[in-house]
Amino acid sequence: MTEQRSLQNLQRWVQEVITNPDGIAAGVESPTARQQIDIGAANIEDVVEPSSRLGSAERLAVYGNAYFARLVECLGEEFPATRYALGEETFESFAFGYVNDSPSSSYSLGFLGERFAQYLIDTRPTDVPKPGWPDFLIDLATLERTYAEVFDGPGPENLATLQPEDLQSVPPELVNDVRFVPVPSLRLMEASFPVHEYVTAVRRDQSLEIPMPAETLLVITRREYVVRRGTVSRAEFQLLRAIIDGNTLGAAIEIAAEAMPDETDEELASNLSKWFQHWASAGWFLRVELPKL
Repeated sequence: MTEQRSLQNLQRWVQEVITNPDGIAAGVESPTARQQIDIGAANIEDVVEPSSRLGSAERLAVYGNAYFARLVECLGEEFPATRYALGEETFESFAFGYVNDSPSSSYSLGFLGERFAQYLIDTRPTDVPKPGWPDFLIDLATLERTYAEVFDGPGPENLATLQPEDLQSVPPELVNDVRFVPVPSLRLMEASFPVHEYVTAVRRDQSLEIPMPAETLLVITRREYVVRRGTVSRAEFQLLRAIIDGNTLGAAIEIAAEAMPDETDEELASNLSKWFQHWASAGWFLRVELPKL
């Protein structure tokens, strides 16, 4: 048992040392490393012997550098359009700053980029007017992270989704009180740039320039294990957001109408049937729940 514990302590110590964003010496001196093996940076040789060419700290640094290089590489794979927009060197600088600011805390690399867009928000230059170049990058990273989460998360593939004829079975007197249950992969995103088109162009290896700012309202989901996205109008976006928030259809319509004062009741009503049919055919919802009587 003693040898097994010693091996576990050594493994945990090495992990703490090589993954410390401040370097090997700081890793050795960190409280978490010293809980495993209580030595200072001056005594690394007591644990790791030097080689004929490298000192003990240098040998550990090889693994530390490889660890962070791999994290930066993984971020580049998750955010290819953001990497393209920034260029390789600048993206690596941003990515390295991010992994130092938000060290990986999960066994899965799937969670590595979950705070990358927020990091770009937190480090956005304050002297650049909105919407500007930093906001394009924020929107781009947000969309690419959303794609990753939708692709890896639960989807509707093995679930029965709402069909157009299901809507016709709702008694007219109960229509305002029904609730739409979205598929688990349904996401809404509001952006200041048409970043969905930019991502598509990068995937197709097309040469492109940064687009001009334009309000972009996206619905993102997964169907048959393929991530799909589409644009909607402001009125439809507001209605979808209110429905996804759990409001009844009647309450959601009121919320959407209040958010769109220039949209007349007649215009909104004329679009409802068309929208409902599209939502059903696109597989955005699982079912319509009638009120409990």
